[in-house]
Amino acid sequence: MELTWERHEIEILDQEIIVKPYLQITTKGLDTNAQNLHQDFISNLPHLSEVSNDHMKIISQMSSEIEMAKMNAREHSSMEDLINEFNGEMNEKGITLPIKIRSPDEMIIQSRIEKENQIIRIISPSINGGIFRSFTLPDNHQIGNITSGNGIIEILFR
Repeated sequence: MELTWERHEIEILDQEIIVKPYLQITTKGLDTNAQNLHQDFISNLPHLSEVSNDHMKIISQMSSEIEMAKMNAREHSSMEDLINEFNGEMNEKGITLPIKIRSPDEMIIQSRIEKENQIIRIISPSINGGIFRSFTLPDNHQIGNITSGNGIIEILFR
């Protein structure tokens, strides 16, 4: 039986979106040199973030099989261990973890159903030197929505 992970999108609540055009025309004309043009080019590279995001997606896809083998070889952490590790909280609405992210690509949250319970996997290469945790939600609980705002990630239940 193949166990398929479903990725959950993280909605960033407190993010200002600043869009710069890819190509900004210099007004320096012929009164410039290669070093200044290169500096202008480097400072206006929004596509580097796209490359970084694409790279993270590729690495995540490539490591999925390896990580699944590792996951199957070890036990899931308890939800209480995860909450204690990150000084989070749980209530009837969901789980709150004080983790600040600027982009939904900084953290991957996936789930799958196993023996009628939802298993949650959190992956982030940049937070706390890297996170790879999995835990089981309590009976009759499933992820509904995930948001990030004011340095808090909320995993809300349905």
